[in-house]
Amino acid sequence: MGKNIARLGLPLGILTLGVALLLACIAPNAAARQASGTAKLSGSVRAADGSPLEGVAVSARADDQRYTTSVYTDASGSYSFPELSGGHYKIWAQTVGFAAGVKELDLSGAKKEDFSLAKLANFEKQLSGPELLASLPENGPADRRMKEVFANVCTSCHSAAFPLQNRFDATGWNIMVSLMERTSPTGVVTPAGQTSTSPLAKGQQYVIGAYKDELVPFLAKERGPDSPPLVPKPFARPSGDATRIVVTEYDLTRADHPADWVMPHNGSDWSEGMPSRWEGRGPHDVVVDHQGIVWFADDVTPGRTIGKLDPKTGKVTDFVLTGPSGKPDSTHAITVDPDGNVWAADDTAGVPLEFFPETEKFKTYPKPNADFPRAGDFITADSKGNIWAPYSAGAVKLDPQTGKYTIYTIPTKDKSTYGIDIDKNDNVWIAQPTADKVAFIDAATGESSEFKVNPRDTTGMDVTDRDREIYATMGGQNTGPLLQVGPRRLATDRNGDSVWFAEHFANRIGTIDIRTKKVSEIPMPHPYMQPYGIAVDKDHMVWVTSIAADRVVRFNPATKEITEYDLPTRGTEARHIFADNRTDPPTIWIPYDRTNKIARIQFRTGTKSASAGN
Repeated sequence: MGKNIARLGLPLGILTLGVALLLACIAPNAAARQASGTAKLSGSVRAADGSPLEGVAVSARADDQRYTTSVYTDASGSYSFPELSGGHYKIWAQTVGFAAGVKELDLSGAKKEDFSLAKLANFEKQLSGPELLASLPENGPADRRMKEVFANVCTSCHSAAFPLQNRFDATGWNIMVSLMERTSPTGVVTPAGQTSTSPLAKGQQYVIGAYKDELVPFLAKERGPDSPPLVPKPFARPSGDATRIVVTEYDLTRADHPADWVMPHNGSDWSEGMPSRWEGRGPHDVVVDHQGIVWFADDVTPGRTIGKLDPKTGKVTDFVLTGPSGKPDSTHAITVDPDGNVWAADDTAGVPLEFFPETEKFKTYPKPNADFPRAGDFITADSKGNIWAPYSAGAVKLDPQTGKYTIYTIPTKDKSTYGIDIDKNDNVWIAQPTADKVAFIDAATGESSEFKVNPRDTTGMDVTDRDREIYATMGGQNTGPLLQVGPRRLATDRNGDSVWFAEHFANRIGTIDIRTKKVSEIPMPHPYMQPYGIAVDKDHMVWVTSIAADRVVRFNPATKEITEYDLPTRGTEARHIFADNRTDPPTIWIPYDRTNKIARIQFRTGTKSASAGN
């Protein structure tokens, strides 16, 4: 903390006052919870024929809370919540293929509520992107290829469920695909007939345009007005250890909406289908600081540069840095340094941005000259407190004590970078999705090298000369040609010898042994899951988000076991995941980019019991 105070010029007395004020703010909330009493809620969920249903999500939300607590039924169909505060609640149980059961009740003391769920004849809207894609007819290698093309080209900015929950004729699909061809990941539309000046949007425009003449008739055939009904292929419901979790989902506020606003169509009711991003997109990355406060980056919400979430109350506080344009800067990624300060990748300024929680002030580190590269997408800290960020030809290192930047280059330049992390030796790893490579920088010598990821598996699909041609000129980061692997969002095991990354388009996770430099892959448990974010916890478990599947995957490198955890919201589109190693077992945090929430997953198998709001 000494370096931190020196950099701030912060007297110790201010720190003491800050602690006192924090305690004063927490005390009233604790007193209010005690006054309302506590409640124990349990019960069972069965089908209409009386058979128990395992893996059903049961959710509870009090009228005066900004978060929802969810648990899952066990093999006997039974569920039980951790201790809840007393009050008036909405309770609902839902699973794919059944109509949701919904109740409202006052909770105090012990309460038992049972649900009987009726089967649905049509439950297409409850299906996630991978389930919908698997349900589309597949008549040979040509159809299999087009499913993969659609997954690569049309769904990296959103789940496949968003377009596939609708039906259009060829004219309608042509309008949709043509619009997406010109729309950037943040919603900026390039006028028809023009080429975007943004490298990312330009690459997207090229890839979608290259496949448009095949995509439109394929979609009109599979999801046209007269297309045959789907034969649904839902995932199996969670079972065993996958049901022993408590998920707390916090609804985030927005500065441009009333203080009590909650996104009305936010994925909590699966029968509504995939929600729009019109009001939903917000939290991009999330991190938990040394005191348990949650911080998140936000690259689109008006009036917020970074946000703070108090997990005890669900309160969100916005912090704004206004740039030279007079508009708030946006941020893309976020981390905490060894001193407990928050750092964000300033997506507007293109440099690292520091935030001091003690004073709630930002500190900027401007570019030293006009030719300095843009490095505002990702950020990480090494053990010495240096801040690293990638750019198109390598990485920049910032020494916060002196404000000095150092530039490092990597072998393959002018390809997009999407993710950076530091290993246990303080060396740097960078993902390059448009090169299908992972770069390495020896921080002590400045020397760099690179690793080519293994080609994707094309078994069972036609691969054309045109596919190979598009891949050879690969320019897509959020959209990719059929053969692209797309490594991104890597994470190192800082207690081990491995670096992990999402092979987004190839539907795998990849790993490199930092000692032997061997590259290997592990397939995701289902097709079309599109892994995106990666985290490695203190127990060496690898945690993976699926942007498409509304599930979190845990991979155990020692046993090779994969466990899937279902999320209570549809349309999460999680791009990041964070493992809070302060708890035992670690607590997992996930920002829901589409539905304006942040989720916490706690596990009932550990030494500490999980409880909502704690």
